[in-house]
Amino acid sequence: MPGFADEDELYRYIGGIFETALADPDLEPRLRATGLVLRQQCTDPDSALVIDLPGGKVWKGSDPGAPAADATMTMATETANAYWQGKVNLTFAMAKGKVTVDGTVTKLLQLAPLSKKLFPTYVKTLENDGRDDLVVS
Repeated sequence: MPGFADEDELYRYIGGIFETALADPDLEPRLRATGLVLRQQCTDPDSALVIDLPGGKVWKGSDPGAPAADATMTMATETANAYWQGKVNLTFAMAKGKVTVDGTVTKLLQLAPLSKKLFPTYVKTLENDGRDDLVVS
């Protein structure tokens, strides 16, 4: 299963779906209402995003001004790629140790049903960019 080459790709694709969602008049208020600042921490390669939902901004994890996260989801980039395509069951992945979550799980659980609405946008972005290597069948 493929993953990202670097933090720039993580930001472009996963950060991009949140930027798109935060510009959507239906999703934006629902995302902000979660009050969640989420850190998507990845391995293989080491990279991260900070998704500030109440602030409406996505940061690279290496950005010096990124806010502190309420919750951190840690996984390999290939798992993150598959998760945002709807191919990874979060509960099973956590049970198997493929995904770890630290911090405010309650707020993260509020995001779960909304994140499903982001899956088609993510896949479409990959396809539009010709990144068939990242599309999981």
